[in-house]
Amino acid sequence: MLARAFAATSQASLITDPQQRILHASKSFTAITGYEEAEMLGLNCRILQGPGSDPVITAAIRRALSCGEPYEGDILNYRKDGFPFWNSLSIRPLRDEAGTITHFVSVQRDVTARMAHQEGLQFQAGHDPVTSLPNRRALDQHLSTRRPGRGAALALVDVVALRSINGAFGYKAGDSLLKQLGRRMRERLAEGDFLACLGGDRFAVVLENIDEGTRLEDSLGRLHEAVETPFTFTGQDLDQDCTIDLSMGLARIAGDGAAGSLLHRADAALRQARADRPAGLWWSLALDALEAAVDRHVDRVKDTTDVPDDQTYRDHLFAGGLSMFMQPVLDLRTGGLRRVEALARLTLPDGTVIPPARFLPALDEADLDELFRRGLNEALACIARWDDEGLSTKVSVNISPSTLRHPDCTRWVGDAIQLHGIEPDRLGLELLETLAMESDVQIEAIDRLLSLGVGLSLDDLGSGYSTLQRLFALPFVMIKLDRGLLVDIRSKPVETLSTIAALTQMGRDFGVSVVIEGLEDGGIAEAASILGVPLGQGYFFARPMPAEKVPRWVAGFAFPLRTNALRSALGALTYHWQFLRWTSPHPTVLADCPLTDFISRQSTPAAAARWHEHQHAQAPDPMYGQMLSDWLVDLVRDEALSA
Repeated sequence: MLARAFAATSQASLITDPQQRILHASKSFTAITGYEEAEMLGLNCRILQGPGSDPVITAAIRRALSCGEPYEGDILNYRKDGFPFWNSLSIRPLRDEAGTITHFVSVQRDVTARMAHQEGLQFQAGHDPVTSLPNRRALDQHLSTRRPGRGAALALVDVVALRSINGAFGYKAGDSLLKQLGRRMRERLAEGDFLACLGGDRFAVVLENIDEGTRLEDSLGRLHEAVETPFTFTGQDLDQDCTIDLSMGLARIAGDGAAGSLLHRADAALRQARADRPAGLWWSLALDALEAAVDRHVDRVKDTTDVPDDQTYRDHLFAGGLSMFMQPVLDLRTGGLRRVEALARLTLPDGTVIPPARFLPALDEADLDELFRRGLNEALACIARWDDEGLSTKVSVNISPSTLRHPDCTRWVGDAIQLHGIEPDRLGLELLETLAMESDVQIEAIDRLLSLGVGLSLDDLGSGYSTLQRLFALPFVMIKLDRGLLVDIRSKPVETLSTIAALTQMGRDFGVSVVIEGLEDGGIAEAASILGVPLGQGYFFARPMPAEKVPRWVAGFAFPLRTNALRSALGALTYHWQFLRWTSPHPTVLADCPLTDFISRQSTPAAAARWHEHQHAQAPDPMYGQMLSDWLVDLVRDEALSA
């Protein structure tokens, strides 16, 4: 009777012996996988795995079962007919009175629909929501991975008077125009060119295989053809044609093209093109980076024979030049110090401090192991000294993937903890998101480190290829959001806020702490605090500093953020956006709303004040909410231009 009841459950279920040989499979298992119970008896569930099954996940399952521990997570499995499906597993060991495992019980669910939704979210992370074109993040990735070629340029394209179209015909018409324009421009690109939408009224195009002569003009002419015929807006209450124009700024790409400097030069050229429009010129080409730099640097040329080479850096590092600078990680609600991150620095004999990007390329795997050992010991020695001074905190130390493969890695950490008398949970080890956990040795090393009681953090989330399944597979207690996520916060503030909010919520759902890096100014810090990101670090609060300066910094630090006041346009936009995205009214009375005071301090507050007043109605009109949002976005962009 128990077996029949078990078989009748709506979720797929399995019972195996201690060697994981299947003893029973429910009818729901057959419905999901296509395998009949009779043909599964005696087999291992690994029969469901295939070429797309993540080896990290399969290793985590094997590790849990071999240790007699439960496992929960998602894995890509394959049905009998070969079609893949996402399987949510829950495996529990059953033990007899003596504690010996007698069976494993597994409950499984087909969660393909949920994973498809997550894939959709990943698509959204790399694509503009209006046009479905690649976004700024995808553009950065394209520029960093493209093969250098001759005659390439980055073009920034601005739609002239889009705001007027939105005002005259509504936002649906503006969105329709952007979609049509995106399709038209894409159809006119040559093979190898790349088109992205940076949000609002701006596009970016990477043009390959051009020069400054006919081929460049031909390429630009084809792009301008996209606006030489009218755009049509049709709908239930709209049937209208409209003609628009473009402005364009170009920057030539030298080598692999650094996205930041390219966009800066292209933006300067775009401003020049706007200024030249009365003369009939719609595009402008920025000076080559080398040409622009000649005048600035001609008087700085000097003998470079004294510049240290890689071997010199290495020798100095291991001859007493290594020091661990500390950067505080703060609670963004209270301003309290929650931990410090230990960052390796090389100090040359003349006092010059060299960042790791300069000396790490000189180190091989053995050097990286030694750097970790020395850096770990110095970091733990620092917090032990601070304990004596009345300052108690935690410390995070980065660990290289190659160090995880060293057989003595766990012993090094254990010895350092014991030597300095530090509780293990005060030490956190940070793994880069780009870390490829391709070997069982690395995973086993993580298990041994966790058995010591230290914490595990995923560093730079958003800069690599990590998936939600990887977060499930490894027991992270903290995730750190990469500073690169904030690079577009003033050119694409709403999209950036949405990304940060989603990742913060993901941290809450996973039950892990979230730290955001790169809080370099008050506006970004205020926005992160309003979004509810728990922890943050960045130059706005403190730069990395020598360890001996930390206690004095803590004693003199005054938290600059206030919960009842908005000091920046970015903070004001974030405050409004958190209600606008759910079409929710602002919760306080109008007079007490922090946005009321912010608007009153602006030079043209009248219209914004009326739009804001509507947000305090019981059912605010989304149109007024969007108009207020657009006004705040303009203020954010104006702040960036005046900075």
